Amino acid sequence: MKLTISAKATLVVAFFMAGLANAAPPDAAAGKAKAQTCFACHGESGISVSADIPNLAAQPSLSITYQLIQFRGQQRKGGAMEILAGALTDQDMRDIAAYYSALPAPLSKSGNSEKIAKGQQIASAQYCNSCHGAQFQGQKHIARLAGQSPEYLITQLKNIRSGARIDMDGTMGSAARGLSDEDIEALAAYAASLN
Repeated sequence: MKLTISAKATLVVAFFMAGLANAAPPDAAAGKAKAQTCFACHGESGISVSADIPNLAAQPSLSITYQLIQFRGQQRKGGAMEILAGALTDQDMRDIAAYYSALPAPLSKSGNSEKIAKGQQIASAQYCNSCHGAQFQGQKHIARLAGQSPEYLITQLKNIRSGARIDMDGTMGSAARGLSDEDIEALAAYAASLN
């Protein structure tokens, strides 16, 4: 039986979750020490050094952990993340995630008010808040979008829409398929405007 990439990603996460039963609890202090390499791009405060790199501050811990698992398993590609995540143990991932998730959220970003309003309408019509939270703050394994750079969000939404970036269960791929470039830009402006 041949598995899709999405099915493989789900299996990898399921195996990871099964291993949590005997795992040590996440340690944010240890995570800060283990995240030293991450600071070069994601910053010690979790605010990225470049608009095309995601902010990790206040991301849900599980969301960070799942992304690291996908990079380590080569289901997700991005810069040198596959190499960096490949060297991390499950405990390293949980510790790093605990560190970044405990940091203060990034500040909202101002933008074109018409584009932000359009993005809010699209988000409402697409029920984005049902997964990402009322203010796009993220929850459980779902990413925080609030305060993220529009450039990063635009790139990721386009990659999800095209299938270049997979999501675990296909929900985001399905939601993004009908979005135009203009819709994506409006959604990114709206998400960036939130805190």
